[in-house]
Amino acid sequence: MALLNKSTLLVAGLLALVLYNLVTRTRAYLRLRHIKGPRGAGWGKFWLTRHQFGGKLIKDLQTVCKEYGPLTRIGPDWVVCSDPTEIRRIWSVHSGYQRSPWYRGFRFDPQRDSLITANENKEHHRIRSLVIPGYSGRGLADPEVYVDDAIGKFLGVIEQKYVSTSATGIKLFNAGHKMQYFTQDANSAIEFGKPFGYLDHDSDFNGIIGAIETMVPATAVMALFPVTLRIMDSGLLNPFLPKLTDQTGVGRLLGIVHEKVGERYTPDEKKEKRRDVLQAFVDSKMTRQEVEAEALVHLLGGSDTTATSIRVTLFYLATKPSAHRALQREVDEFVRAGKASRPVITDAEAKSMPYLQACIKEGLRLWPPVSGLMAKVSQKDDVICGQKVPAGTNVAWTALGVMRNRELFGEDADTFEPRRWLEADPARLREMEAVQGLAFAANSRWQCLGMKLAYLEMGKLFFELFLRYDFAMADPIQPYSWVNYGFTMHENMNFLITQREVEV
Repeated sequence: MALLNKSTLLVAGLLALVLYNLVTRTRAYLRLRHIKGPRGAGWGKFWLTRHQFGGKLIKDLQTVCKEYGPLTRIGPDWVVCSDPTEIRRIWSVHSGYQRSPWYRGFRFDPQRDSLITANENKEHHRIRSLVIPGYSGRGLADPEVYVDDAIGKFLGVIEQKYVSTSATGIKLFNAGHKMQYFTQDANSAIEFGKPFGYLDHDSDFNGIIGAIETMVPATAVMALFPVTLRIMDSGLLNPFLPKLTDQTGVGRLLGIVHEKVGERYTPDEKKEKRRDVLQAFVDSKMTRQEVEAEALVHLLGGSDTTATSIRVTLFYLATKPSAHRALQREVDEFVRAGKASRPVITDAEAKSMPYLQACIKEGLRLWPPVSGLMAKVSQKDDVICGQKVPAGTNVAWTALGVMRNRELFGEDADTFEPRRWLEADPARLREMEAVQGLAFAANSRWQCLGMKLAYLEMGKLFFELFLRYDFAMADPIQPYSWVNYGFTMHENMNFLITQREVEV
């Protein structure tokens, strides 16, 4: 009898669990049933998980919005929006939206938020106010000096190893990681006063870049499931996470940052006070642990995204001869007129070059450097694209759908055409710039504080590259392979670089 009672209780418990799960899923399905989407997406996260893990979600979100409309359901409590006007409203300072728990999946420290993971508006504002002095550069060493040094080394590496000539034969320049060597060295010098040394080795010598790329797919999928975030918060997985004592990979990066932060807290009356980003963080009211977290954000967030933008824009220029030649004409005329500082152009000079800036804007528009779901939630019901969206719904964006909107950018919105930025009437240009600025969440509560540095690095580097070299893809049929998990990783992105035959 006792055995029967235990069996009955077990069966009853299982039935209750099944019933609870069914009721919960049905309720979740019904609250957004009026919004169309892929079959089955409203009953679970299988569609979203499968496409996120596949590494092509950036394209898949654009596709479903084309099929089902500007507001599409992609999960039980998830929708994605491709309407630029609505995204600008939702991301605006006074919209009432905040970041969804999705952001917490990208914590560098599982138990501590940072500028890019804090989802509560007040906490995000607190952190942002503390790190702004470091990002703005007030009272710090001129970042251009460090960027110029990195550009000089980068050009030296290309000249010595990757310029193809009739004498040396074909030399392939694989931009997949090499652009990160440049941005990592530039950003680490700005942050710590000394570069990591990637350009000296011309390799991922400490395995950090490769290790991060290995972790990103799992991280992107885990971010979809709040329960996994709670497990991370609990500390149960700490024994399996990277350690400060690791000699390679992510642990090595954590150890370097920990060591460099520790040096700033070591008393030494003879030690000269540094004038770099890290010192600005140390001088703020952040705790030492928060300083370490923000140092990682500044280093990784800026270097990976800027490297992606450089690679993609270089690809578009290499595959559109008219744009390639137009940029070089502007560069040559600028040099002939004596307007370009040597050995490296200044940021102010680069910003005065209309076509160069148009190329940068167009590259960022066609393939935004941060292109994840970027979900926001509101505690109040909303109406998006004419449809009611209940409070608590994750509202994502489709980066490509927004940035390639044909009503705003024209029927050729899918093509690389820098002239659109030079030929648009003033009113249209303002609208285009407002939407393109979403690549850095410009004019929103979450505007990227590294935007200014990204434009600085790109403008200076593109000028110096196209002054000296011509670029073409080594394999025009399959120029590269890629995966995207919010950040894009390129493989076999091989360029042919040849010396320009022109006198300026």
